[in-house]
Amino acid sequence: MPAFDIDMSNPFPSGCTGGLGGPNTGDHQPPHWYIQFGMDLAAPGGTDVYAAFDAHITKYKAHDPAQDTPKVYGAELFMRAPNDLMGGFYTHLTAVPSGLAVGSSISRGDYLGTVYKVASTAAHLHLALVEIINGTYQGVDLYQLFLDTANTDEVTTVTFMQDGTPPTHK
Repeated sequence: MPAFDIDMSNPFPSGCTGGLGGPNTGDHQPPHWYIQFGMDLAAPGGTDVYAAFDAHITKYKAHDPAQDTPKVYGAELFMRAPNDLMGGFYTHLTAVPSGLAVGSSISRGDYLGTVYKVASTAAHLHLALVEIINGTYQGVDLYQLFLDTANTDEVTTVTFMQDGTPPTHK
């Protein structure tokens, strides 16, 4: 497959207070890609969260407070870019719009919900990204990019090479 570009923006145009850890650090370990490649972006509970890229929802688990644990809590959204060659996972959300469901199209900058705060954990958005190469998930580490663009509406073009090398951005 040829390389492709995706325009990305920060899920926090405002309200981000920093980072709590990126891919392959701390509790971000295999075997699950959506944990291993996660980026924890700190923000107070109730902070609005927006889509970082155009996508369609492939899996959605609504927030059920009765099922919250200290590590797994809030709504979960799995989504893929329109070309199905890049995907993302957002969790620790609440107040997800009622119209969002599997198959929904999302545009970069669309409202996805708010950060859900549980007492035992610092409030944050967990966001994991993967490039999909020949059906295999390759983790994407854009943690520093998201820290650098937090609290802005800056749009960054990210190039996915489709050959296993890390993506580049302009």
